[in-house]
Amino acid sequence: MITQYEVPTLLHEELPSLENKTCPVHLSVSVYKTIHDFTEYTKTAVQKHHLPMARKCFKLAGKLYSEGDKIVRMCIENIFIYSFSSLMPDDRVERLILQSYIPDNLNAVYIKQVSACNC
Repeated sequence: MITQYEVPTLLHEELPSLENKTCPVHLSVSVYKTIHDFTEYTKTAVQKHHLPMARKCFKLAGKLYSEGDKIVRMCIENIFIYSFSSLMPDDRVERLILQSYIPDNLNAVYIKQVSACNC
């Protein structure tokens, strides 16, 4: 199980360039800030049309959600998944490609979120 204290290290190992955008690993004590920075990093990859990086980010978020403890899962739900609507590009084809990268477990939570707010 991935704990909130392991998330910064895991993200920096998988995405070394993320460290340039966030606090150094040893200073990062808030899993909320870390997941927020990870979400912004993913959003930037999408905006720059760097689809391989976006795919890697979605896969990593899926891993954090499926293997994370309760706090990690809550952060992924409330920060990363909640941002899906603003993350999606305007281009229909690119949006479909990006949606295909979303792991099933994250997509199920997103659908539940959208259904709950009648969006």
